[in-house]
Amino acid sequence: MARRGNIALVDMDTGVVLPAPKARTPHSMDGSYTLNAYTDDAPLYSLALSGAEWATIDWVRSNGGAGAAVKVTAGAAASAIHVTETTAKTALARLVKLNILLKTSPRSSTYQLNPRRFWEGSGEAQVQACRRLDPPAITPDKKAIDAAKKAAEKAAAKTPGPRRVASRTTTGGTSR
Repeated sequence: MARRGNIALVDMDTGVVLPAPKARTPHSMDGSYTLNAYTDDAPLYSLALSGAEWATIDWVRSNGGAGAAVKVTAGAAASAIHVTETTAKTALARLVKLNILLKTSPRSSTYQLNPRRFWEGSGEAQVQACRRLDPPAITPDKKAIDAAKKAAEKAAAKTPGPRRVASRTTTGGTSR
């Protein structure tokens, strides 16, 4: 049912229209820096993340990287997620390229998970983090785009075509 006009409070006993309640108080999460304001990000499942990349996200999050910047070295991440240091470096580099992990400065080894997607803490702190970091949207890279194309081609190949009904010829017998 479509809503038409304004909603009014009516006293059911007398039928008198009551005055409208006071106006809504603005909240600190109102405005452009809310998670709901940015719905154009690519969903994480579509980015073709490897196991090491998922484990790195989880490890950074469990060490406080969803609410503040934390120091992350490839060696520490590798030993924590049980991969080689090269794999950990590759995972960190790809997560930074996808804008899932944000570096606080180009030469530092402190990272924070993108507050648009990952946040733990108060709403006011999230607003401040978004203003400070100006987080970019999470965007697919070549690997994610290639994986999506491959999945689409695979789905198209599995799509059955129209059914062919074989014509049967009878040789004079009766059919039941």
